[in-house]
Amino acid sequence: MSRIFSCVCALLTLSWAYAAEPDMQGWIDEQVGSGAALAVSIAHRKDGEVTYYGGGVVAPGSDQVPDENSQYEIGSITKSFTHLLLAELVEMDRVGYDTTIGDLLGADFELRNAAVGDITLLQLATHRSGLPRMPGDFAPTNPLDPYQGYDSEALLRSLATTRDKQPLGTYYSYSNFGVGILGYLLGQVHGGGYAEALTELVLDPLGMSHTSFERAENSVTAFSGGQAVSDWTIDGMAGAGALRSTTGDLMKFVRVQLGEAENPFAHDLADDREVIGEAGGFDITRVWHVGNTPDGKIFWHNGGTGGFHSFVGFKPASNEAVAIIASGDTDPTASGLTWLGFAGPRRPDGDIDPSILGQYDLNPNFGIGVYEVNGTLVTQASGQMPLGIYEVEPDWYALGAADASLHFLREGDEVVAVELAQNGMLQRAARSSDTAAALSKKAVELGDDALDAYVGEYPINPSVKFTIRRSADGLEAMLTGQPFFPVYAKGDDVFFYKVVDAELHFERDDNGRVNALVLHQGGIQQRAERVD
Repeated sequence: MSRIFSCVCALLTLSWAYAAEPDMQGWIDEQVGSGAALAVSIAHRKDGEVTYYGGGVVAPGSDQVPDENSQYEIGSITKSFTHLLLAELVEMDRVGYDTTIGDLLGADFELRNAAVGDITLLQLATHRSGLPRMPGDFAPTNPLDPYQGYDSEALLRSLATTRDKQPLGTYYSYSNFGVGILGYLLGQVHGGGYAEALTELVLDPLGMSHTSFERAENSVTAFSGGQAVSDWTIDGMAGAGALRSTTGDLMKFVRVQLGEAENPFAHDLADDREVIGEAGGFDITRVWHVGNTPDGKIFWHNGGTGGFHSFVGFKPASNEAVAIIASGDTDPTASGLTWLGFAGPRRPDGDIDPSILGQYDLNPNFGIGVYEVNGTLVTQASGQMPLGIYEVEPDWYALGAADASLHFLREGDEVVAVELAQNGMLQRAARSSDTAAALSKKAVELGDDALDAYVGEYPINPSVKFTIRRSADGLEAMLTGQPFFPVYAKGDDVFFYKVVDAELHFERDDNGRVNALVLHQGGIQQRAERVD
């Protein structure tokens, strides 16, 4: 079965811990040492001074440590620059925020769904177009370089035939497709194409000389799953994620945002920070996600491609900023937000409907779970990361981090199934017969000494491990690349999750010491031996 909920960019991080004095170099060393990252570069701006950190190597077999001039793919952070390009062209009176797709493509461009022509540039920029996350005909021939060969002609063909997955221009729904269309249209307005327009009107004025659409000599090797992987070739959808950059260049960008350097743009950057909506517990502007803290707002964006993850954020109130780029499976979003003082996404208004919680089976070995974690509603497909969901209509929930929605089906008041709509496909998953039992599982209490015996690290392979730690309420478990989640004692040496239908069974040696764990999930067992 194909992977569902697969995504290019942001995932909702579900747990956060504030660190007043972050050990950024220590964090880098942990990511590299665990095998989760090949290389990491960090820039931290505080009190007008920038400190750069780096760790790992720029390529397997190299001894060169990455620095502020090492270039990485930055994925969806590209969108922030695309949105700046839109603001500039608006200020130059070349377009308006209310300019529509139809206005720019003209009456001769035929659309199967005429309503698509009424989508505005602002709706494209703010993920309120109603367009799907990815083009409906997007079918990668090379999974390691999925955008390869998908050019502007393919993009326009898909636009001409697209059907709305939800009411157009109404709800927030993260869309690479929409921002890809935006970048293409802005390039046409400029006259030289998207890359030339962005370079001339945004990158050059900022002095970002190490930022480009082509791989440079100082580029870091893409890395995932413990090995080098392909760079991504993004053409038609360049506006959504094609840029490569460095932490040094991102700090040039941040200096302007913080008012430490003269604004080179025609438009007022303060306008980019005006909150215009909300999604997944965060406010949004036409450029940024916004995290609220007791001492001011954090403006941020993140990104990811097949071998890279990135984050950039700044807090004007404290004149502080962080940029993190990693080659590997490390997602730096939670760390970046935490270092800027963020405590967690805002909980949604209203109560979570408990009737939708539970497990839904697509087949005997693959299911979809819907759970509440720390007041946030999440869904998780078997073997995949949990994603935040939010209600857009009764019994209809959207995933902000994936081109998908969940429609819960009822018989009377009882939820009996869910329909997963994704990329033009519709799959029905019946509610698991043991959902009620799973939700009603009761934990037994174990003493402190008993719980301490399980604390440690349990590698599944050189790049993936379980980390078990104590919390105020018991034990928490983390798999590499995921947040910590609570686990509850079912009995001696057996613990269960509530966020996913899975259990951890611990093993002991002849001396009674815990020496391994076995993950039981979806009919599959994975064993990991403990290391000291």
